[in-house]
Amino acid sequence: MDKDKQLELDIADTIIDRPKGFSVGRRHFYLYPVTLGKMHLQQRVTESLDLNKELLQVSPYAEALRLVETKKEECCLLLAYHTLQTKKEVLSNRTVTIRKNIFLREMDNEDIATLILACLTNDKTTLFIQHFGIDKEIERMSEIAKAKESKNTFSFGGKSIYGTLIDAACERYKWTFDYVLWEISYTNLMLLMKDKVTSLYLTDEEMKKIHINNISEFVDGNSKAAVMNAIQGMSWK
Repeated sequence: MDKDKQLELDIADTIIDRPKGFSVGRRHFYLYPVTLGKMHLQQRVTESLDLNKELLQVSPYAEALRLVETKKEECCLLLAYHTLQTKKEVLSNRTVTIRKNIFLREMDNEDIATLILACLTNDKTTLFIQHFGIDKEIERMSEIAKAKESKNTFSFGGKSIYGTLIDAACERYKWTFDYVLWEISYTNLMLLMKDKVTSLYLTDEEMKKIHINNISEFVDGNSKAAVMNAIQGMSWK
């Protein structure tokens, strides 16, 4: 399967929050999508692994196997977090310990390494953002915003993840704090926030200050001719 097709499947799996399943003996488990809350919880374990990121890029399975051989209990703890879904489960020391011990007792190093590799490489948020061109769109919007006269506008806050992400998501979608942290996947959350539709109004004078390449890529939705030209210029293959 080519990379583009695989990427399309990965995006579809992310949208529907599809977990990846595996079996240990007669038991069946799932690697659930990581939420913002789980990401911060798992980060503590990941940092204790002494992960060699360069080796993970060059020889991923070899690095995963090395981690299991040197930090087996921590690897099983990380795996336990990934296989628990709700806030109640993840924050229950008893539940986490029982799950971790199952993996320690019933799985060999090679199987744990395969699953740990999946856990360490499952975050495709940056890849999706680049694939959709969201990063370039944000950069272009930032450049255009510089032309906006805002002498009488002052902004405060947004100094931490509380203001830049959690509060913004709660305010925009009317979600609860717990929903943002523990229910929606981190990747879906980030893509929703970064790819939200934003409009900037500029005066004629402000427009003159803009010096951005590909400004012609903007399509005036109020102009029938502009819309038709854009449609005709698209590739439908």
